[in-house]
Amino acid sequence: MADYLSLTEAEKREMLDAIGVDSVEDLFEDVPKSLRVKKLNLPQGKSQQETYNFMRALSKRNKVYDSIFLGAGSYDHFIPSVVKSVCSRSEFVTAYTPYQAEMSQGILQAIFEYQTMICNLTGMDVSNASHYSGATAAAEGCIMSADKVKRVVTFDNINPDVMDVLSTYLTSRGIELKVLDSVDGKAVLPDDVGAMGAVYVENPNFYGLIEDTTSIAETCHANGGKLVLGMNPVAMAIMASPREQGADVAVGEAQPLGLPMSFGGPYIGYMATTSKEMRKMPGRIVGETTDSEGNRAYVLTLQAREQHIRRERATSNICSNEALCALTVSVYLASVGAEGLKEVATACTSNAHYLAKGLVEKGAKLCFNGEFFHEFVTLTEGKAEEILTALAIENILGGLMIDRDTILWCCTEKATKETMDKVLEIVGGVL
Repeated sequence: MADYLSLTEAEKREMLDAIGVDSVEDLFEDVPKSLRVKKLNLPQGKSQQETYNFMRALSKRNKVYDSIFLGAGSYDHFIPSVVKSVCSRSEFVTAYTPYQAEMSQGILQAIFEYQTMICNLTGMDVSNASHYSGATAAAEGCIMSADKVKRVVTFDNINPDVMDVLSTYLTSRGIELKVLDSVDGKAVLPDDVGAMGAVYVENPNFYGLIEDTTSIAETCHANGGKLVLGMNPVAMAIMASPREQGADVAVGEAQPLGLPMSFGGPYIGYMATTSKEMRKMPGRIVGETTDSEGNRAYVLTLQAREQHIRRERATSNICSNEALCALTVSVYLASVGAEGLKEVATACTSNAHYLAKGLVEKGAKLCFNGEFFHEFVTLTEGKAEEILTALAIENILGGLMIDRDTILWCCTEKATKETMDKVLEIVGGVL
């Protein structure tokens, strides 16, 4: 537990004397008395031991599972111990916005390394210093692409959380959001879709299916739009890069790259694009240069300081980035390396296909035809809740129940054969 800090009356007196006031109340003289809160409805403070006991009791209310088969946007990957060891160093944890380059070379270099790795993964020319989440990155990518034609097309098979954020961001900007129905779980962009600023598609999509994004890109570009592609970064290790798939902007959630699930955050959205589009890209960008003595140095580049808070003249409303999370991604990728990431992705795919095959043999049915990465949907004839309850009793967190008939399963490299066989045994007992 972190150090417990408290102030004695003597310490308070010393601080008040140092700033030249008699009491804490004197600090609020400029606030009219009618506006001051007389008494806060808060309990009395606790000692360090009392606080520890309270937090420990609170933590025991959490349900901790031995195995996790739930994905849907947050993924349970193995994180090498070196990641936390490096990222928990105080000079990184306390790093602030690196405006003063001469004081911030360490964190600037870390962000630059992150940007380089994201470019290597996506095949793009430029990456920014990150977004708040994959959903906000997707929305910002659509906004920068729909700067002329205020119309964005997407599909009903994207992550529902991303859909909600897209709707909020785009409608507030006066941009039309057109949602097309998927066909057997996959996105199909008709030739007569009409003029647009952008198409947003996910590959793999929310159901885990691998999309034919090349044909979507061709139709999108033929109608004057840009393709904003949301992609799981782990999948990029064994699939064609977003650039190779025809994307103009690559976005997504980088949580699988070294960040724990952590009850849903903080996470980190990545964004990368081509040199042609980089001037439109929101968020901070770190560039490499040389100082007055010819030494390598890093600075924030391509954008004016604080341009993101210029109200309607701003290119975006993002005015910060997930620096510590970006550092975590960099350390994770550096520790596993290119071949290691391929091994992670291959293991995810192998495990998912093993589990899917076994579930079908136990009586479930695959909801969709088509190839998948590490997520898939099964039909269970109204027994989805019963299956997940039976798994939970055995301390296994099953997939996401979409409705009473369907479950979205996920397998990462952490899924062992023994655990998957146990899942199959339990599901077989229910079906």
